[in-house]
Amino acid sequence: MQGETMEGVRGEVVEGLRYVHYQLGANTGKVLEVSSFLYALTELLIEKGIITEEELNERKVAVAERLVKKFRELGMGAVFQEKEQDKYGFDEVQIDCESRRQLCKAACCKLSFALARQDIEEGIVKWDLGHPYMIAKAGDGYCVHIDKTTYRCRIWENRPVPCRGFDCREDKRIWLDFENNVINPELPEVFERKDEVGSGVK
Repeated sequence: MQGETMEGVRGEVVEGLRYVHYQLGANTGKVLEVSSFLYALTELLIEKGIITEEELNERKVAVAERLVKKFRELGMGAVFQEKEQDKYGFDEVQIDCESRRQLCKAACCKLSFALARQDIEEGIVKWDLGHPYMIAKAGDGYCVHIDKTTYRCRIWENRPVPCRGFDCREDKRIWLDFENNVINPELPEVFERKDEVGSGVK
């Protein structure tokens, strides 16, 4: 009963946050207005010879990198998959996971990635309320949808595109030799590192 209550509360919170995030889209008009002024000013500065286009581009890249780094540190912004695809029509990678789960301990289920709008609207895949819309994880770093006993996905039929498309066979973080079942001995530590985070596909 308590579990059902908590799930209901989570559902309400999710809906509330979705509303907030979608409302943020209303700021697009204002952003476009500000951008138009900025572009106009930039063009005037270039036309008058005050700055060159090369100088502007170099500075733009440097500033963008600083801002992206800052945003990531602060956990700002809602993140979606860059390329939206229908997960139910996605051409999945075919790997014999069944015979290898006890070796790799479903290491791929510790990878971080952004969900698609399809996942969010469907309401089955859980996302991190503190970092929308990244896949939700438990305290041990595993996806919340994994069965810790069998290392099987509990929402296999509804899993996101990154899960369907991830190919571990050439990923040296996991396998030193996939065909001969030689696991990376450092695997337990690999996904504890904060830099092992992806934004699109695992």
